[in-house]
Amino acid sequence: MSRRPPSLRRGLMMRMLLPATALAVVLGLGGALVIRDVVETTHDRLLDGSVLAIAERLSLDEDNEVTVDLPRVALGMLESQAQDRIYYSVSYQGQLVTGYRDLPRPSPGEMEPGPTRHWDAVMRGASVRVAAQARHLYGKPDPILVQVAETRDARRTLEAQLLGGLFLLEAVLLALVGVLTWYGISRGLAPLDRLSAEIDRRAAPGAISLQPLDISHVPVEAAAPVLAFNTLLARLEQVMEAVRRFTADASHQMRTPLAVLRTHVDLARRHGISANPEGRAALDDIEGAALRLEHLLSQLLALARADEDPGALVMTDLDLAEVAATVLADQVPRALAARIEVEYERPTGPVMVPGHPTLVGEILGNVVDNAIRYAGAGSRVVVRVANEPSGACAEVEDDGPGIAPQHREKVFSRFYRVALSGAPEGSGLGLAVVRALADRIGAAVTLHDGCRGGPGLLVRIVFPPSPSKSSEPRAKRPDP
Repeated sequence: MSRRPPSLRRGLMMRMLLPATALAVVLGLGGALVIRDVVETTHDRLLDGSVLAIAERLSLDEDNEVTVDLPRVALGMLESQAQDRIYYSVSYQGQLVTGYRDLPRPSPGEMEPGPTRHWDAVMRGASVRVAAQARHLYGKPDPILVQVAETRDARRTLEAQLLGGLFLLEAVLLALVGVLTWYGISRGLAPLDRLSAEIDRRAAPGAISLQPLDISHVPVEAAAPVLAFNTLLARLEQVMEAVRRFTADASHQMRTPLAVLRTHVDLARRHGISANPEGRAALDDIEGAALRLEHLLSQLLALARADEDPGALVMTDLDLAEVAATVLADQVPRALAARIEVEYERPTGPVMVPGHPTLVGEILGNVVDNAIRYAGAGSRVVVRVANEPSGACAEVEDDGPGIAPQHREKVFSRFYRVALSGAPEGSGLGLAVVRALADRIGAAVTLHDGCRGGPGLLVRIVFPPSPSKSSEPRAKRPDP
């Protein structure tokens, strides 16, 4: 199971939100305690008001008995939407004067005249809050006890509403903190995103720019790795330049002895060394090896050009049809010698593409060379150039053995060859050169089945659009 790669943005978010969440929890617990205290205090005061209203209406009748003129407001102030049940009692010396007999009362002598007292009790199976006050009445030696109790439904409802509001407020606050934190982190990391985009723009397939990064807008915190990266780019540029120089110098230096070798082979043929079959076979082998080595050196030079700094490449508008005609004219003698028929299809007008004449010629030359080399005697090679809505297109089609679909992407790798019976020996660099040079100029190379019903191979090269692209219609293909 692969681990999730670390994310600086995600890490900063966690380090910001975890403390904020912990603080919200602490504030929530503190808020819950404050809410409970406020609710209890508010309702206790209402109970106190009801007790005082009843106590103020205590009196003695003609028989010196305690009477109460119970005012409606005394219990009406306790009414609420929660429909709490309200109980009251007035007692003297433990005897009920009026009210509910089963309302829990403190023992005689426990209540002394003074402030109202509160406690929790159970009344008829329900939890109630009781407020009680003992008051002296002139003519009575002992205090009279006044009690009012109510169930806790209204308190619980109010607490739930306030706690719900507090929870919602904290949730909104955390969401707002998260959004603002994400925005702030994104703005803070924007220079790194721009730096990443600049690096990505340099990573064109097949031609990576090794120019140092601009550090004028890089934050101080990221300056050290960027400077180290620039140093690495400079060293890599030196190494690649040395490799390119070695490849080019070695290829050029080896061409001279190859030319001398071929000259001496030709002289040997003229002076009769090839009079016997063994001599002819030896000279043929030497000449074939020299030709293959010369072809390999040409492809190595093309790869060296593909690896050059893309900043040094000057792109111009050129006529793809003319370049293809020039390449095909150079390849026709080889095709005729191999008994291969060559056809060329092009529109009546120019086919303009942005590119470099040498690189475009190398691309088409390698594709046509591969087709002639592997199609086999008696085959036909068709080269087409056309304007299409997606861009100018060049196609090279042959009716040879073709390439199986499972190998079509692999053949673009360097030195990868498909084993074909009777196929000539090759270096495995032809299509690798084509892909590298095409990437260099922004073209796309794909392989397809032949269009003529046989196995065959169709190499399709689509070039990027050019501002001066001709709108000529595509030429119709002739019937096979």
